[in-house]
Amino acid sequence: MTAVEEIIPPIAPEIIAPPRSPRILERIYPISYVQSAFFKNHTSLTSELAAILTYIVGVLIMISGPSFAVIIAMLILILLSTKRQINKFKTYISQEEFSTTIKFGVIALIVLPLLPDHSYSIQEIFSGLSGSQITLGHEILQMHFINPFKIWFFVVLMAGIEFIGYILSRILGDRGGAIISGAIGGMISSTAVTAAMTNRSQDKSGNTYAYVAATLVASTIMALRVIVVAGFYNPKILSIITIPASVMLVSLAGMTYFYYRKDKQTPATKEVKIDDQYDSPFELGPAIQFALIIVAIKFLSGVGLIYKDFIPLEAFYYILALVSGLADVDAINMDMSEKSLAGTVPLVVAATTILIATLSNNTVKASIAYFKGEKVFARSVLIGFGISIFLTLIAILVVNIFM
Repeated sequence: MTAVEEIIPPIAPEIIAPPRSPRILERIYPISYVQSAFFKNHTSLTSELAAILTYIVGVLIMISGPSFAVIIAMLILILLSTKRQINKFKTYISQEEFSTTIKFGVIALIVLPLLPDHSYSIQEIFSGLSGSQITLGHEILQMHFINPFKIWFFVVLMAGIEFIGYILSRILGDRGGAIISGAIGGMISSTAVTAAMTNRSQDKSGNTYAYVAATLVASTIMALRVIVVAGFYNPKILSIITIPASVMLVSLAGMTYFYYRKDKQTPATKEVKIDDQYDSPFELGPAIQFALIIVAIKFLSGVGLIYKDFIPLEAFYYILALVSGLADVDAINMDMSEKSLAGTVPLVVAATTILIATLSNNTVKASIAYFKGEKVFARSVLIGFGISIFLTLIAILVVNIFM
C-alpha cells in the first residue's frame, strides 16, 4: 500500500480525509494473504489487489467524477467474474496473443471513451497547448476538422478488423478468415479493410487472392450501404442512384467471386503458421498512418467548403464529392440525401455527387493497394476496381442522359 499512499495524496490530499485509510489496508491485506497461503494453500493475490483497486476507484470518483471510475470498476468486475474462463482460455493461446488482446481492450474500451467527440480547429489546438487564448486570423486556421474521438475510432476500427481477421484465421484458416473479416468490415469501413488487407498482403504466404477477395467484398458491401443510406434519408433519390450503384455492386461481387475461385485454385507457396505469419495479431502503426491521412483529407475538404462561393454550385459539389470520397462516403451520402429532400440541392446533382464520392473512394482504395501492397495483390485489386469503376461510369452517363 506504500505505493498507493505515495501516488494518491499528491493528487488529492484534501480528498483523502482519513489519512490512515491506506495504512489500515496495508495491515489488513498482508494478514489476509498469509492466512490464505498457509491455511488454504491459496497463493493468488487477486482478491487483495481487487480490494486495493476498489479503494482507488472510490478516490477516482471524488477526483474526476463517476465516468472514468465506472469504466475501471466495470473492467475489474469483468476480469474477476471471468477469471476461471480467462485462465482456461490462456492454455489455448500464446502469451503474445493474450497480451495483444489486453492491448486492444485498452485502446478500444479505455482510451476511446475518454477522447472528446468534438471537432477542434488549429487555433483551438494552439490555444490549448499554450494555455492562453490565441487568435489566428485566417479562416482556414479556424476551421474545425480534428475530432480526436473519430480519429481514434478509425484506428480502433482498422486494428479491430485485423484482430478479428486474426481470430477468424485461427478458426477457419487464413483464407476463409480474411474473406469473412472483409465482409464484416465492409459494413463499417471498406477503406479500413483495404488498408488492413494491403498490410497483410506482404506476408508472402500465397494467400494473396484471398486478401484481394476480402478487399473487393468489403467494397461490395459498401455499394449496398450507399443504396440503403440514401434510400433511408430520401427514397426519391433511389430513382437515380439505384442503377449505377447496382452496377457497381454486381461488378464488384463478380470480381470478388472471380478472385475467390482463383484463390481456391492457387495452392499456398508455403505452409505458414498463424503464429509465424503475424508479428502481432494487430499493429497500431499502419492504422495511425491511415488515420492521419484521413485527417489531411478532411482538412482539404474543409478548405473546399471555405472557397465554395468562387465556383458554380454543381462544380463545387462534384469537387467536394471527389475530395470527401477520399476519406468517407457515408457522410456526404447522408448530407446530399437530406439536402435533396429539403430542396436545397437538385436531385440529379445530389445523386451524381454521391456516386462521384463513391467512385472517388474506390479510386483511393485502389491507390492504397497499388502503392502499399504486394505486387500481385496490387495488380489484382487495381483490375477489380478498374472494371467496376469503368462500368459504373457508363451507368452514370446513361442515367444522366435519360433523366
